[in-house]
Amino acid sequence: MLTSNLSLYLGTFIVWGFLMSFFLNLFFRCISVKKDNLLVLCSFVIFLSYFISDHFYELFDKTEVYKTWFLYDIVTLVLIAFFHFLLRTKASPGVFYVYLGLSINTILFGLMHLDIVIFENKEQWILWDIYTAGVNIADFTMIVALITDRDILGLIKLKNQLQINTKKALN
Repeated sequence: MLTSNLSLYLGTFIVWGFLMSFFLNLFFRCISVKKDNLLVLCSFVIFLSYFISDHFYELFDKTEVYKTWFLYDIVTLVLIAFFHFLLRTKASPGVFYVYLGLSINTILFGLMHLDIVIFENKEQWILWDIYTAGVNIADFTMIVALITDRDILGLIKLKNQLQINTKKALN
C-alpha cells in the first residue's frame, strides 16, 4: 500500500515537473529570453509522453507495462529526433540530457521486461534496484536539465573532451 502510494505521488511529481519545464521554456520563448524552439518542443513532447503513459496506466496489461513504457520512450525519442532534424539546430544541454535520460530509461524498461515477462523472474535482485534508482534519477535529471538548460553533470564537457582526445590520438 505504501509503495503504491509513493509510486503514484512520485509519478505525479515527475509529470508535474515536465509540465513546469514546458511552461517555463514556452514562457522564455514567448518573451524572447531564449530562442530555442527545439527545447520547447522537447519539453512538450516529453511532458505529453509522461502524461499519457501515467494517466492511462490502468489501461495497460500489467504484465506488459515495462514493454509499454519501453515503446513510449522509443516513440518519444523518435519524435524529439524528428523535430531536431526538422529544425536543424544544435541540441542544447537540456535536449542532450533528455536524449540521454530517455535512452537510459528505455534500456532499463527493456531489461525489466526481459527479466519479469520473458525470463519469468519473480525474485527481486540487483537489476530491480538499479531500475528503481536509475529511472528516478534519469527523470529528475531530465527535469532539472530542461529547466536550467545547463550541463548539470558535466557530461557534455566530458564528451567534448573525449572527442578532442580521440582526434588527437588518431592524428
